[in-house]
Amino acid sequence: MASTIHSKGEYRLEEFDAGEAGIYPGMLIKLNSDGDVIKHDEEGGRGLAMFAAEDALQGNTVSTEYASGARVTCYLPSKGSEVHALIENGQDISIGEQLISASNGKLKSINDLESGKTVFQVIAVAAEACDLTGSNSSDTLSRVIIL
Repeated sequence: MASTIHSKGEYRLEEFDAGEAGIYPGMLIKLNSDGDVIKHDEEGGRGLAMFAAEDALQGNTVSTEYASGARVTCYLPSKGSEVHALIENGQDISIGEQLISASNGKLKSINDLESGKTVFQVIAVAAEACDLTGSNSSDTLSRVIIL
């Protein structure tokens, strides 16, 4: 498992308050109307490529959840940069596959878009294969390239 969310490339580091509980490092996040960050919640929707980072300065790891109201460290990676993003359980992703918001802070394949939905933005492409279809799989950090 990855020990950091940033993999390589340029990025800007920001901090915002968590507008909800359940934000984990590697999640795609967005600003809400209060200026807090929440999980990106629109499947295939537009958004800034912004990911929650591990709070290493507090001794936290990529597995440590942010509580509501906590200060969230956020990566804003540049195009072409790589991060370890949370991939939704049940996905079978190949290298180079386009990834979109799964509407829960995680990424999923563009090929798994719900019927009747429209993709407004592809966030990244997979930089490594990730098969989470087995019974012992769970949401996993996987390396992606930001578009």
